[in-house]
Amino acid sequence: MTSEIRLKLLFSLYESSKSIKELESEFNKKSGNISRGLNELKECKLITRLSNKQFVITSAGFLVAQNLENLLVNFKNIDNNGSFWENHSIKSISNKFLKELSFFNDSIVVKSTITEFARPINIYLKNIKLSNDICMILPVYSKIFMDAIYDSIILHDGHLDLITTKNILDLIVKSDSDRYFKSLVRDKKIDYYIVDDLANIFFTSTNTFTSLYLFFDDVVFDSSEMLFSNDDVVLRDARSFYESYKNHFID
Repeated sequence: MTSEIRLKLLFSLYESSKSIKELESEFNKKSGNISRGLNELKECKLITRLSNKQFVITSAGFLVAQNLENLLVNFKNIDNNGSFWENHSIKSISNKFLKELSFFNDSIVVKSTITEFARPINIYLKNIKLSNDICMILPVYSKIFMDAIYDSIILHDGHLDLITTKNILDLIVKSDSDRYFKSLVRDKKIDYYIVDDLANIFFTSTNTFTSLYLFFDDVVFDSSEMLFSNDDVVLRDARSFYESYKNHFID
C-alpha cells in the first residue's frame, strides 16, 4: 500500500500473467524499478514466476488484489457521496452489508430544496408508480409510501417482497383502512418477512430504480436526502444486495 509501483504491478498481474518486458513497456519504468517491485511482491507470496519467465498472481495475491479493489471502490463511494454518508448514522449496518452497498457509488444524491422540500419523496413516488417488481427493506412506516406501492401493484399487476419488523407491520395493517395490504397478501401480490435485527436503511429495489434513505440517528428518519439510481448495472447489483440481505436474515 505504501508503494505505487507495487500496487500497479499487483493489479496488472491480477488481470493477466505478464513478462518483465511487458510490465516495463506497460508502466514505462526502468527494469530495476520493476524488478524490485516484483521481488517485494514475491517475498510476500503475492506473485510467483513461472518456468516460461511469466509472472503470475498467486491465490493469496488474488484475494489481496480483490480486497484492495473493493476498498478503492468504497473510497470512491465515500468521495462521490461523502456528505450523504457523513450526515447519517450507519451504526446499525453491519460491515458486511455496508461494504455491499458500494454499488451506490455511481448513484446521485437527491436532496430537498428550499422551493421543493419534498423533492426526494416526489421522485421516489413518481418512480415507484412505474414499477411492478418491488423489493424493500422497511424500518419506518409512511402511509404515503405504502399507498403508492399498493397503487403500483394493482395498476401493473405487480409484486412486493418486503422485509420489516413486527412493529412496522402492525402499523401498516392498522393504518390500512381499505385493507389493501391484507388483500394483496391473500392474492400473493405481497410476501413479507419479519426480522428483529433490522438495519436502519429504507432500501428499495425495483425493475426501474433503486434508492436508499438513512436515519440521522437510531430513531430519526431523514426523508430529505436519498441515494437514487436507474442504471441497469446498479439495478442488478441492488437486487443481489436485497437477496443477500434476505438470505442472511430469513434463511
